[in-house]
Amino acid sequence: MEFCTVGPEDLETIAIISEQHLTHGKKILEEIRHHRNLKDYFGVKAVEKGEMIGFYTCIENDIVFTLPHPEMKSLIEKMTAGEKTITGDTLYVKPAWRGKGIASELARRVTAMARERDGKYFLTEAWIHPEGVTPAKKIVVFNGEVIFEKIIPFFYRDLSKYGMECPICGKDCRCGAQVQLHRL
Repeated sequence: MEFCTVGPEDLETIAIISEQHLTHGKKILEEIRHHRNLKDYFGVKAVEKGEMIGFYTCIENDIVFTLPHPEMKSLIEKMTAGEKTITGDTLYVKPAWRGKGIASELARRVTAMARERDGKYFLTEAWIHPEGVTPAKKIVVFNGEVIFEKIIPFFYRDLSKYGMECPICGKDCRCGAQVQLHRL
C-alpha cells in the first residue's frame, strides 16, 4: 500500500466516492467539486494496486461545515482569533479496507501536512449516527490536542433543504455531529 498526496487527477474520483458513500445528492457533488478546485485544498490518499482505497482531504484557511452553522462558525472564528485553521473536509476508507489502520495513517499524514503549512488549528466534524456510533471518533484524535468539543444533536437535519440526503437516515436525517477544534 502506498500513501500519496492528493492531486488534481484525483478530484473527480474523490467527488464520486463521496457522493456514493457519504452525503448523497447533486448538491454535494457541486460542493465537493467547488472545494476541490480551491488552491487551499489538500489531502492524502491510500492506494493499493492503482486503486484509491481511502483519502483524507482538508481545506486551509476556511471554517467549513457540511451545512451552514453560522453560530458554530462564529464561535470557532473567535477561538482561533485569525490564526491559520485547517478544516478536515472528508475522511473515507472503502469498507473492505477498514480496521487495518488506514484511516489512522491518513489522519497522521494529513496532520503533518497541516503543520507543514503552518496551521495552528485543525477543525473536525465527525458524524454521529442516530444510534450513537461515531465512526471517526478514534481517528480525529490524530489531528492534534482537542481544545474544544461540542456534541450537536440533529446537526444534519437540514440536509434535504440543501439538496442532499443522509446515507443512513435518508431525507429525514437524525444524525448529530461531534465538532472538535484541535491545536496543531
